[in-house]
Amino acid sequence: MSKNTAAQSMAASLSVSFSRSISPDELVRIFLKEADWQPWISHLDVFFSEVPASLIQRFMAENSLSFDQLAEIYNSLPPVWQGKLFREMRDAAMGSSA
Repeated sequence: MSKNTAAQSMAASLSVSFSRSISPDELVRIFLKEADWQPWISHLDVFFSEVPASLIQRFMAENSLSFDQLAEIYNSLPPVWQGKLFREMRDAAMGSSA
């Protein structure tokens, strides 16, 4: 499925601290709602807390994902897992569309 560098970079970054690695394809499938996000909650915490907005935007563009698709998974997470960096990105997007 995913053959692009943003997904590969993202998956490698998300998996570095964990014994189990998420694949680029699985990461994309989560946001397409083709895979369950719950087994990957720690990886998603890193995604939403530590990944720079520029890499998230590139990941979205390369995989034809909308901000709403990412936000839907983000909003499904318990509040303690909803990372600040993505929240700031979301708030900025909402502010620019208002």
